[in-house]
Amino acid sequence: MRGILTILIAAVIATFALCESNSATIQKKSAVNSKSFAVLELFTSEGCSSCPSADRLLPVLAKEDSNIIALSFHVDYWDNLGWKDSFSNAAFTERQRNYGEQFHLQSIYTPQLVINGRYEMVGSNRANAERFIKKAQQDSSAAEIKIKDVKKQDQNLSGICDLSGDIKNTNLLAALVQKHAERNIKAGENKGATLTHTNVVRSFVVNAAKPQTSFSIQIPSDLKNGEWYLILYTQRKDDLKITAAKLYQ
Repeated sequence: MRGILTILIAAVIATFALCESNSATIQKKSAVNSKSFAVLELFTSEGCSSCPSADRLLPVLAKEDSNIIALSFHVDYWDNLGWKDSFSNAAFTERQRNYGEQFHLQSIYTPQLVINGRYEMVGSNRANAERFIKKAQQDSSAAEIKIKDVKKQDQNLSGICDLSGDIKNTNLLAALVQKHAERNIKAGENKGATLTHTNVVRSFVVNAAKPQTSFSIQIPSDLKNGEWYLILYTQRKDDLKITAAKLYQ
């Protein structure tokens, strides 16, 4: 009888240990997954008739998961074709050119969606976008961003980030984005249309990543509190892969 009781006790202990082990595995897996992310960079223009569908898709993709961060970069090479996009910036065109070289594209185009600096596709292709978002989310971030000491003075936002992990040969990018914009287009390919935009990049700065990196970025005078986000992300200088991202509001 004592032998049977001993066996039963041992079985209970083993079962409890197995449950504890499974619980630890689940918790560990959850912790890794919580570091996954997908940064969606849409290169678009109000002068491009193919872009409105991509502009509409971007917020739909971003709502699928809380770790998806969307940005709209308005390029300037459509500006002399009938309609000047007031959100356009030559620096954003140059950023897209850098991606074009990295992806070995013959030319840059709109609408283009780049995910984590690793995958590129036509920005209105939902199936491809969702497929590559899932692939991007399978990798945990190689770096970590902790934002602290953010201060707003007049139209300037400044702060300090503690960066850890793999930050060698990496930049810290700060993007101040306008959450929502609606525009009536009076000329060009989209004449007569009312276009909506999500997370339009209004200010953009790049700093070399260090364990403690400071940043300073302008808030456009037409934006009020509550109308903007600050998005910080780290990107390798060589292959342009994005290694971490953080949203501040």
